[in-house]
Amino acid sequence: MTTTETTARSQDTPTAMIDRVASLLEVFDGHHRLTLAQISRRAHLPRSSAHRILQRLVELGWVERQGFQYTLGIRMFELGSQVVRRDRVHQAALPFMHGLHHSTGLTAHLSVLVSSDVLHLERIGHWPEQEQGWRLGARQPAVHSAAGRALLAQSEEWPELAFPSPATAYGIRTRTQLSRDLERVRDRGGVAVDDQGCTVGIAAVAAPIGPSESNLRAALSLCGPADAMPTDKAVAAVRMAAMDIWYAASGVTRLRGRPVRLIATTRNQ
Repeated sequence: MTTTETTARSQDTPTAMIDRVASLLEVFDGHHRLTLAQISRRAHLPRSSAHRILQRLVELGWVERQGFQYTLGIRMFELGSQVVRRDRVHQAALPFMHGLHHSTGLTAHLSVLVSSDVLHLERIGHWPEQEQGWRLGARQPAVHSAAGRALLAQSEEWPELAFPSPATAYGIRTRTQLSRDLERVRDRGGVAVDDQGCTVGIAAVAAPIGPSESNLRAALSLCGPADAMPTDKAVAAVRMAAMDIWYAASGVTRLRGRPVRLIATTRNQ
């Protein structure tokens, strides 16, 4: 058997094929539409192989073709939605997230800790529209985001953390800076505040959902314009809503105090 035949056969094994399909689908992360040439280059696949895989994915509904460009298909959305919707915390969070957005005008996120990043599972509100890191399904470095630091502050064991260069001058760069910030989070009752450390012009507050022993690693956050964020009231609102979500997800009735209401700070949400 020649070397070429051996290589071709190894590339046709089920594991190798799954790896190639996975690498192809992952190139769409952060990109809505891509051409065949872009997909081939980003996935490090020969153009002919990328085209063959794409054709099959189009037939299955996992990918859609629009002219000379490809985008993720409705089937991928359906499968992803099933994963999120079956989560009891996600279901419990939705009404409280809508309530927070309605009463504050700020954008609410439900996020989870995945390795050294936070992944946004849900978003209620359209602002900011142009910042990719805040979109539904996006990831942000945990050390730079309010949601990430809220979760790290309550964790006894941290994941292997990455300290990528921050996008702003206010971002955290070292483990020492992170430790100091987490102390402030704990002094604030577990609520993290980020003032443009993740994105210029955007401030955010976040609280973990559930106690540390729950191992849930989910956080609720509010973000808005840095120059108009009512931080103290947002901290109180997020803390209360996070507790409400945990009680609702656990099926326990909670005695409520007076609700915290904020004046809307953004328009056209």
